[in-house]
Parts: sequence; C-alpha cells; structure tokens
Amino acid sequence: MPPSLSTAIAQSWTVPLWPTLGVLAAGILYWRGWRVARRTRPRELPPWRAVCFFAGLFSFWIALASPLDALNAFLLTAHMTQHLLLMSIAPPLLLLGNPSVPMLRGLPRSFVRDELAPWMSTRAVHRLQRLFTHPAFGWIAIDLAIVAWHLPQAYELALRSSFWHQMEHACFFCTALCFWWYVIRPWPNRIRSSRWLIIPYVVSANMVFFFVGLVITLDQHVIYPSYARVPRLFGISALSDQALAGSEMLLVGFLVITATLTGVLVPLLSDHPRPAAQPAPAPISPLPAPLDLLHAPIAGAALRSRYGRRALQTISVAAMAVVIVEGLSGVQFAPLNPAGAFLWNIFRPLTLILLLLVANVFCMACPFTWPRELARRFRIRQFRWPEHLSSKWPAALLLLLFFWAYEQFALWNSPRDTALLLLAYVVAATTINTVFTGASFCKYVCPVGQFNFIASLFAPLELGVRSSHVCSSCSTHDCVRGNAVNRGCELKLYLPNKVGNLDCTLCLDCVQACPSDNVSLTPRSPLRELRRDPVRSSIGRISARPDIAVLILVVVFSSLANAAVMTAPVARVLSDLRQHHAWAAGWFVSLLATCFASGILLLLYGAAVRMMQLLAVHVNLRTVFCRFSIALLPLGLSIWLGHLAFHLATSWSSIPAMFQDSLGHPAGPHGTAMAMAAASASMFAPILGPNGISLFDLQVWIVNLGLFVSWFAGWKLTRELGGSSRRFGSMAAIWLGGSTAFYAVAIWIFTQPMYMRGTGM
Repeated sequence: MPPSLSTAIAQSWTVPLWPTLGVLAAGILYWRGWRVARRTRPRELPPWRAVCFFAGLFSFWIALASPLDALNAFLLTAHMTQHLLLMSIAPPLLLLGNPSVPMLRGLPRSFVRDELAPWMSTRAVHRLQRLFTHPAFGWIAIDLAIVAWHLPQAYELALRSSFWHQMEHACFFCTALCFWWYVIRPWPNRIRSSRWLIIPYVVSANMVFFFVGLVITLDQHVIYPSYARVPRLFGISALSDQALAGSEMLLVGFLVITATLTGVLVPLLSDHPRPAAQPAPAPISPLPAPLDLLHAPIAGAALRSRYGRRALQTISVAAMAVVIVEGLSGVQFAPLNPAGAFLWNIFRPLTLILLLLVANVFCMACPFTWPRELARRFRIRQFRWPEHLSSKWPAALLLLLFFWAYEQFALWNSPRDTALLLLAYVVAATTINTVFTGASFCKYVCPVGQFNFIASLFAPLELGVRSSHVCSSCSTHDCVRGNAVNRGCELKLYLPNKVGNLDCTLCLDCVQACPSDNVSLTPRSPLRELRRDPVRSSIGRISARPDIAVLILVVVFSSLANAAVMTAPVARVLSDLRQHHAWAAGWFVSLLATCFASGILLLLYGAAVRMMQLLAVHVNLRTVFCRFSIALLPLGLSIWLGHLAFHLATSWSSIPAMFQDSLGHPAGPHGTAMAMAAASASMFAPILGPNGISLFDLQVWIVNLGLFVSWFAGWKLTRELGGSSRRFGSMAAIWLGGSTAFYAVAIWIFTQPMYMRGTGM
C-alpha cells in the first residue's frame, strides 16, 4: 500500500458532532439508569447486557466516524460495511441491552414524572408504539429500505448529497431497530406470540437481503456509475469491488440467520428446560442520593473551604487589574489588548458557556464581597437600600443602557474606554457595597449580574438543602441570618424556600454559616423553570413580578439587537447615522433609535400576550405576560450563545500575540498580521476537524435547540392556561407563530455578512 494512501486513510477519522454527542448522552443515561435499575431487576439487567449495549453504541459510532465514511465514495465494499454495521450489528446489540428501563431511570426523576409520563401515557403514543413494534411493520420497513436505497438512482443520490447520505443511514438504522425488536424482544415488552414465529420472520426477510446481494454479486456491469469514475484504490477494479460487496451481503445474511436460529432453537429444543421458578424477591435498596458537589471528594472540599472562593476572587482581581492597566497604557489595538478582544470576544462567551454548563461561576468569582466584609469587620455604619429602588426596574434600565453604550462607543474596539468603564464599575461596586447592606449592588444594580441571574435560570446546578427535616428543626436560621463567625445569605434567600438560581450569586456564604452542614449543590433539570411558578424566597412568584419579566425581555430582545448591529446592512445604516450627525446629536439619535426599537418589540410582544390573555379569560394579563416571558428566554439565550460563538471563533487564535504584547514583547506588524490571519482561519475553519460542521451549522443547531425548548414551554403554558381545546389551539398558534418569527429573524442575521469585531479585519 502506498504510504500516502495509508496516511490519508489514517487521517480520515472524524468526530461527527451530533452522533458523538448522542452516543455519549445515551451511554451516560444508560449507565446511570442501569446501576439504579439493576438493584431491583438483577435478572433482567445482568452485566453482559450492559456490555452489549455499549458495544452497540461503539459499532454505531465506528460506522459514522471511521475511515469507512470517507472510503464509501471510492469503494462499494466500504459503503456496504457501513450499512451492515448500521443494520445488522449495532441495532441488535443495543436491543440486547434492554435499554428502555435503564434509559428512563437515567433521566432526572422529576422530568420523567412531570414531562415524559403524561406524554407517554397518551393514546397517540401507544398507537405509535404498537405500530413501530409490530412485526409486519418491521419486516416491510427494512425490506423496503434495503431495496429502495440500493436502486441506482437512490444510491447515486446518497453519494452526491451529504443530506441524503445521512437520511440513508437514519433509514437503515431506524428500520433495523423496528425489525430486531420483534426478534430480540427487549424487556419490558408485550409480545406474546410464539418464539417459533421468529424463524420464518427472519428467514423471509433475509430472502430479500440475499436477492439484493446476489444481484450485486453476479451483475457483469457496474451498477453504480460513480464507482466507475473515481480513482480505484488498492488495485481493485469496480466490478471486483462490486462482487466483493455483494458477497459481503450474502455472508452477513447467512451469519445473521445462523445466529438467530441458534439463539431461538437452542432454548426451545433443550431436553431439560428450566422450570419457571419464581425468583426470590430482591431486597429493595434505597435509591442513590443525588450527586452533591459540595460533598464530592476533591471539589467539595475546595468549595466548602473559605479559601476556595478567595482563590477565585484573587484571580478575578488580578485579571481586572491587568485589563485596566493594559487598557489605559497598552497598545490601543483591540486584538492585541486584553481590554479589547480578550474581554469582549473570549472571556464573555466563555462565561456564558460556563454558566449554561455548570452554574453562575462569574458571580461566584466576583471580588466585590470584599468591601462588605471590610465594612462588617471595621463596623462601618451601613444603610438600607431605598425601598422605591428595591426592584428590577433600575437593573433593567441599566442593562439596556449598557448594551447601548457597548454599541455607541464601540467598546470592543477601544481598550481605553473599556478600561475606564471597568474602573467606573469597580468604584461603583465598592461604594455601594460599602454604604448599603444586603448585597444591594448585586441584587439591584449590577448589569452583568442581572444578565447572569436571568441566564442562570437554566443553569444545571442549584444550591439547596440535603434534608428538609434538619432545616425544620433549626431555630437559628444561620444560613440566612448569619452568626458571630460567618455571615449568612445577604440576598435573603432562605434555602428551604429557595427555588432556582435567580438572585443567587453562588457565594456559598450559606455553606459557611450552616451549623449542620446541610447545604448541597446538586444537578437539577433546567426545564423546571418553564413549567412551574412557585413562591421563591425573597422574590415571590415570577408571575407577579413584571419587573423581572421586563428584565428577561431585555436579555431576549438584546440578543437580536447585539447580533444585528454586526451585520453589513444594519452597520451601513448606523454608519450613515453617525456621518450625518454631529457627535452629540449622533449618540442622542442612536439612543432614541434604541429606545424606539425596544419599544416596538415590547409592543409586539405585549399585543401577542394580550391576544393570549383574551383567550385565557380566567388569567390576568400580568400573569400571562410574566409566564410567557420566561418561555421566550431559551430562544433568546440560544441566540446569545450562537452569536457569542462567532466572537469566540474569530478571536481565540489571537491569544498568543495578545499576551506576547502584554508581557513586554511587542508583536509588531508581523504579529498583528498573524493575529488577523489566525482570526480569519478560525472563523472559516470547520469545528472539530476538516470534516466537521461549520460555525454557521453550529449556530443554527444551537438556535434550533432554543426554539424547541421555547415551543415546549409555550405548549405547557397554553395547556395550563388555555382551558378548552379551542382556546388551547388558538393560544398555541399565536405562540408558535411569534416565536418562529423571532427565530427566523435570528437565522436571517446569522446568514448576513458579519463584521469581525475585535480582530482588526
């Protein structure tokens, strides 16, 4: 084999994003659920079934990620091997793992109980289940798939089009699952027919498989013209490759029949069948406690220690000092200054990603609790925050002004202005936290904190209590009141009544103050925020808080605005606006334009909410406005995430040149050019390797996920508030139409030419 060919084959391994994520998610859910379910069902879930399931996942991934996927355009044999893995290897192995119960037990119990169980108990789902597991459906489906996709026209279409190639794989895999379901009958199932019927079922289906294999093997002409035009690998002619692929089909079909007959006939013809003895009831073991990061071996000790957070805060202080000093005295070229590209294009996206994957780590590392500690230690007199400002209205206005200032003063391109803004932020936070009690800056003022509070509604970790009985017997409530040694939660979030992450800075003061070590940091389902409206400690019901709803809408609507101003059409309009007005008039006009656009969006949203409220006659307008604001939040956050992914992709490669300049070794023109070239390359390079998805594909998938979650939230709310089926249908149509229009605008924005801010391009 020529070295170049072997090297090319070895380098053709890929990591397909969504199949890989699906395999990882399925493996984690199965393993988690198998460990739990096996405690009470050891006979149905022995270890060998787990081995089969993971072998099936591995076979599925190998079929899509190995060089087979790259070779299928050159060798029919490679393409056939890929199909056989997806039809005859992966599906039966997966079903041998009895995956239904372990996969359900691997999901959060609250999600299964509140979301899946009502949906799975519907008549429509039961009918679909009976249809897909019926032997006639599986038999017809797999035979039609084999014949249809091996017709020359369909096969050539799959070779030319990546989309139809993926559809071909999905068709083979899904129909094979339906076919093998009747053969393997994974527990639990309702199939009561005799196992003798499996023999004619498999043999008759394989006759079609044999027929297709014989045609491919014996035909003396190249059936698929593409293989006659491509370079021939390994010295194999197109006809020899075709005969080898057909022989492979015949051999695998023979092995499938042999294995099936052996598995069916041996138990049925056994001379000494085992009596159906009733197994002794297995002792019921308590379910494992949910994962608690505060009591994990290493991470828990670091989190509970008072020095763990101090270390994060020290790092934050050092980083802010570097950004301020470099912004004021360093090179005023944003891609080479930490106050430019690093702060806006790298740190900001990473913060949001970390928040949505873990928790509100930004507020946890914020050092502005130190002024409160100093005021407490030196007994400086502090005042209560004014009552008329004790809401989210000022925070919503400040967040809106922050987004406007970011665009008006081009902070991404001005390290000095960024440093001055950060310096003003430090002074304001220090002053307010020193003068006022109760973490007033965090709760009512900080615009960054407000954004993080809203986004943390969908964070996967939440502070709570380990045992409610311990809290009910506690009379001191140190977690919220504090004691002589440790302060409690200054935001007055009483843990037994705390729901969600809203207003929680993850400061862990409650952990330090609790005398019973009863605080936990556990995973939770982010979807809980969409289907419930509980009374929250220190906040009340969100349905009664229009200030919080407006703050949510600022976050949602600004996701579109912040992305739209980077597009070429909108940027041209803003450029004309600045050119035809003096500076003083320009910022005033742009401020008016921002307020006008925000008002139009709010009016459109209010009109849709009013229409839904007229249909839900038993619910007041404020409740509908607030509840549907949360339902729109997943779509807004997904747009933010997709947009900030653009910033991250266009800037991360410039980090070496940036820090080279910050360390006193100026990059010079050559370094600047390298930083710009790296930014351009990272922008247009695919994600996860040469055959990975593009940045635009990733953005679309992220926004698609946000849209589906918002649809789900709206569906739940319309079912709860709509009452009759007619009202429910009308409300659902309004919600689906409005959220889909919002989604369409976001997709249009992502398709437009974008200015690569902070990269110097």
